[in-house]
Amino acid sequence: MKNKKIITATLLVSDGPVPNTYFTDLLEIDEKNLLNIFEDINSDLSNINFGFYLRFDSVKSDLVTVSDIPKYLDSVKPPSILKGLSTPALETLAIIAYEQPVTKLKVSEIRGVESESSIKTLESRGLVIKSGELDVPGSPILYGTSDEFLAKTGFESLDELPTIGEYFSSPNEEE
Repeated sequence: MKNKKIITATLLVSDGPVPNTYFTDLLEIDEKNLLNIFEDINSDLSNINFGFYLRFDSVKSDLVTVSDIPKYLDSVKPPSILKGLSTPALETLAIIAYEQPVTKLKVSEIRGVESESSIKTLESRGLVIKSGELDVPGSPILYGTSDEFLAKTGFESLDELPTIGEYFSSPNEEE
């Protein structure tokens, strides 16, 4: 019972997903027991008809609202991390999301303009992270989206990103 309280309180005050290793280390339990506790928490939340549930996988966990509730929260929830992003920053974010891992040069080539300041903005908001270096002379930094990006956009994985082509009914529309 105490473990459920610690887990739910931690997730309630955290600003985004918490690595499962945090809980296994803190509570001195193995991953299988942790996942069972997560299931128990979700069962409890469902039984008392709460407006949120525990979304988890083998790597991280987070408290999220059930799908029919967010429309009622607009007046009380903090502004979206995506609000206030400029068009260039949103373009840059989309390119990184679809092309990752990607270098700053590649992003700039796709956009047709320098993208360094947009990448810095996205990094400062925690939406983009440095995900490595390209194994070529100069070792340019590779960028990718963060877990925060997934959490704030509501995607559980990058596989859920819409296919760009599905928005075009014919190939001629892109011209």
